[in-house]
Amino acid sequence: MRSNKSLFAVIALAVLCTQCCSYYKNKNKSRTLALLLSAPPQSLDQAIDIARTVTKTKSISAMIIRGDGTAEGAVSNAADGTNPVTIDTRFSIGSCTKMFIAGSVFKLIEANKFSLDDTLQKLLYETGMLGDSHKSRINPSIRVKDLLYHRTGIRDYLADATYYTAVYASPNSAWDHIKTLSYVGSPDYTYDNANRGNNAFKYSNTNYILLGMVIEQATGIKVQESISEYFLSPLGLGSTYMAGVDPYPGLKSIPGNMAIGYEKDIFGNWVKSSAYITEDATAMYSSTWTCGNMVSTAGDMARWVKQYYQLQRSKGYLAADFFKAGAVSSDYFTERTFGCGIEYVRHRSGAELWGHTGTIMGFNSLVFHIPAKDLSVAVLINDHYPERWTILHIILEYVNAMP
Repeated sequence: MRSNKSLFAVIALAVLCTQCCSYYKNKNKSRTLALLLSAPPQSLDQAIDIARTVTKTKSISAMIIRGDGTAEGAVSNAADGTNPVTIDTRFSIGSCTKMFIAGSVFKLIEANKFSLDDTLQKLLYETGMLGDSHKSRINPSIRVKDLLYHRTGIRDYLADATYYTAVYASPNSAWDHIKTLSYVGSPDYTYDNANRGNNAFKYSNTNYILLGMVIEQATGIKVQESISEYFLSPLGLGSTYMAGVDPYPGLKSIPGNMAIGYEKDIFGNWVKSSAYITEDATAMYSSTWTCGNMVSTAGDMARWVKQYYQLQRSKGYLAADFFKAGAVSSDYFTERTFGCGIEYVRHRSGAELWGHTGTIMGFNSLVFHIPAKDLSVAVLINDHYPERWTILHIILEYVNAMP
């Protein structure tokens, strides 16, 4: 018992020291960045080398595609040379999965399978996809539109700590969406059916699990088949997959070279995320399903995000009244708002970016289209908690200097 207490004390002290030193570390990083960026980077290679040096992340894969179709890709790997990535390496893209889900919803609305105003009562409860036992936690009056906008009050299943306990306890078990929904707690607020404009924005991964169910109910086929039919095959996105579902039950079965995801332990050392969730990570990816289980390359994502932006624009979903403010966690960006399955961020230079971000254990992603330059950028990182906005800022310093 005494040894356990000593261990907990060491861990607590390490965490406290990390918190106390963060201010000084950030100041030092700001000074380092200022020195390295005395002039804009001259290439994407140089930009992501600076970004990785300053943020000390493991690896970065980035792609820029211009309006004329020309592309510039680059990778930067840690100096220790372990598990390097290439431009063709697949990364987990986390919540960037939501762009494919929202896009599939738009396609099904076009096909008159359902409407934005159809409710969960009609689409899931009356069809038997959800049982009445869910109604206290998932209001049947919620519409497809509310799910897309994150204005439901439905609790994020990731807020339940026992979800992680279950994933770590049996990392190779396969989950279905009903098991994932069993971790949804009481609503964050009571959904206002009479005055829907009163429903606040609250980002919840559960909303997109439910949209996955809506897609499957409407089509009678698996979500991954719909995504392939609507987007992956027509656009030639041959390196983009859903993990944790048939025919790819885990990360090891994904074709091609898959990046190794990393975490930082409390002492600042790199630890493979597979140490916690195994190399296949079936439980993690099957449980995140339509809110975050896809993998892709920087090239595929840079091509996709322009198509997605244009789809949103053509449907009129980029109007200001569709967006609600989200947290801005970086001095480099002055605005961040969330719309109908899309994020808008404004860089301090005034550049406006439309796309999405994503994070899942071991990985981070930032994927945006910049209309003013008719340019798309995808940044994929195999580190769960990097200073990703700093990385994007450095790339934008290069982009903004382009003619």
